Amino acid sequence: MQTARLIVIFFLGLLLISGCGKKKEQQILDLQAKNAQLQAEFNEKDSLLNELFGSINKIEKNLSEITAREKLIAEAPVEEKRMDMDVRTKIIDEIILINNIMEENKKRLAVLRDQLKKSDIKTSALQETIKLLNTRLEDKELEITALKEQLVKLNFTIETLNATVDTLRAETATQSQVISQQDALIGEMNTIWYVVGTRKDLTDKAIIEKAGGLFSNTMIMSEMINPDYFTTADMRSLSRIDFESTKAELVTVHPEGSYKFLEENDRIRGLEIINAGEFWKSSRFLVIMTR
Repeated sequence: MQTARLIVIFFLGLLLISGCGKKKEQQILDLQAKNAQLQAEFNEKDSLLNELFGSINKIEKNLSEITAREKLIAEAPVEEKRMDMDVRTKIIDEIILINNIMEENKKRLAVLRDQLKKSDIKTSALQETIKLLNTRLEDKELEITALKEQLVKLNFTIETLNATVDTLRAETATQSQVISQQDALIGEMNTIWYVVGTRKDLTDKAIIEKAGGLFSNTMIMSEMINPDYFTTADMRSLSRIDFESTKAELVTVHPEGSYKFLEENDRIRGLEIINAGEFWKSSRFLVIMTR
């Protein structure tokens, strides 16, 4: 009887151990699935942040472009603006460009609002930035209207001053040149952001954080970063980033084969971007963590 009891206890122990093992395996699978989900969510938010910052940067650049063109028009002598046909043609060209840039800004700002509204990124900083951009666009619209009123007094027609590239596609060679300039203005945004630092430095600046919980060693870029900590560059001209460390790794996602670390005397001397189009396809932010 005692032997039978021992046998029953032995088999119950085996079942208990087997059950615990299966439970642990399931926990590991659950954690792996959760980590993959977090990585996918991060990649999606990273891509959206790229678009948001790119649009903000483009609007700011466009406003500076408008200010420069307004200054050119304002500084032209009054008599030349009234009588000199070459000057008048150039002024019309500048006004057409200003009109188109303003239209582009309005469309970009509308898309920005829509993207932020539909996303789950809730940040008062971005909302305040968009609000300020809207105010700046309204102020710039008033400036342009005042400038056009001055030009009307110099015998410019309001129809011409309110024209855009789309309304003049069949016009003169000068206006065709304006179209080319406008097409370049609304071309691909090539601005990128990058930062190099140790794990401690990047963590202290809230640029990176742990993915998948407290005990994970995987680092990802934080959802809310301060762009002031990043260096901006043009992806078309940036082919190498110089730094020196014993080890380095990319925190942001970039395809294998589109870059390589430059090594010399057992130390890493920098990063070479081999294929810019592929390298920046997934993210226009680059975070390099050094040791």
